Amino acid sequence: MAPQAAEAPAEVLEFKQEQKPTQAKAPSNATPIDESIRVSLSRVEMLNNYVGELVIIQSMLAQSVDTDVSQAFSKSLSHLGKLSKEIQDIAMRLRMLPIKGVFTKMQRIVRDTSKALGKEVILHIDGDETEVDKTVLEQLADPLVHIIRNAVDHGIEDTNDERSGIGKTSQGNVYLNAFHEGNKLVIEIGDDGKGINPDIIRRKAIEKGILKADQTISDKEAIQFIFHPGFSTKDAVSEISGRGVGMDVVKTNITKISGDVHVESHVGKGSLFRISLPLTLAIIEGMVTTIGSEKYVVPLGQIHETVQLTNENTKFVSGVGECLNLRGEIIPALQLGKVLKRNSVEKEIHKQIGIVVRGKRGAYAIAVDDIINQQQVVIKKIGEEIREKKGFMGSSILGDGKPAFILDLNEIIDSAASLTRKSKLQAA
Repeated sequence: MAPQAAEAPAEVLEFKQEQKPTQAKAPSNATPIDESIRVSLSRVEMLNNYVGELVIIQSMLAQSVDTDVSQAFSKSLSHLGKLSKEIQDIAMRLRMLPIKGVFTKMQRIVRDTSKALGKEVILHIDGDETEVDKTVLEQLADPLVHIIRNAVDHGIEDTNDERSGIGKTSQGNVYLNAFHEGNKLVIEIGDDGKGINPDIIRRKAIEKGILKADQTISDKEAIQFIFHPGFSTKDAVSEISGRGVGMDVVKTNITKISGDVHVESHVGKGSLFRISLPLTLAIIEGMVTTIGSEKYVVPLGQIHETVQLTNENTKFVSGVGECLNLRGEIIPALQLGKVLKRNSVEKEIHKQIGIVVRGKRGAYAIAVDDIINQQQVVIKKIGEEIREKKGFMGSSILGDGKPAFILDLNEIIDSAASLTRKSKLQAA
């Protein structure tokens, strides 16, 4: 009886390897043969773990050596740092796959949904070669399907006449785009439909008791209510898009992979959903900062510039708080220790260093006690009790062998701005 073949691993990744043709008389302009192998995902994860440990040991070694070491040793240590960085990059790319497979499936979703609704809608795809971690890729499909279906069902106008009557083409358009922005992967889903009416959202929010009748909020803030649990502007359950499931489920699924989703909309012009996914399974360039005796890592991709805070360039502005005068530009300044509610003793703001961040809320200065150095750090997952708190992207082991949190300054700014807005509403 012939022996049974060994079972293949449950999860495998396929890697391509370029090799030159083996023929002795191959033409000089011949295209390299593109070969591939299948590797168990568990082996890739094990490799990434060991590479992470290598990075930590290299950082500890670089930090612990005496400044009077020989030139040969210093040169070897520098070479080790460069080599470990190359290994890190290769190891991390092993888990990265093009997003094309997921995006291609959306073509069928748009085609089937538009046909069922009697609409003519075309999906435009860009950036489908953008790579994303395999784990994230697997969990992206469902949220994208829901948003795409909503764009075709709720976003695009019901009839061609309705579109042509306001100067639009009879054919509706949905746009799907992916790209890297700093240390994040960004996916945008847009449409040129009727947009989301903030007045309708406000009325529904008041009906559901989410918003007080006398409470004033901006159109942009009102639109974000679509992510509230159980919120829907439709009285009947749609079998095409939502199927009774709200956008809150989409937000929850994106949050599970440490991402975030925001929506912008203009009545009569269309809507844009923007999904941001931080690199939670990566090795990043970070800046090590201190608050008192505690160390925090800030991703280099979020830092626009750093500036020494002094009595001359900082001042208190009524209704805003401490601000930084950055070459004539007045921007809010937040003390990191106070925002994180740490008990560490921190310096007065005019003796601290400001990290300037420019995001969707504009420019902010985050004040820290000191900046130690810039180095590569391995992002480790954080526990559930910390994950619920805003502003923490992950954790890492620094060169001295001690752990440190990796911060998301954009989330910290959003959280601080939300608290300030809430305080003003309560005061009013």
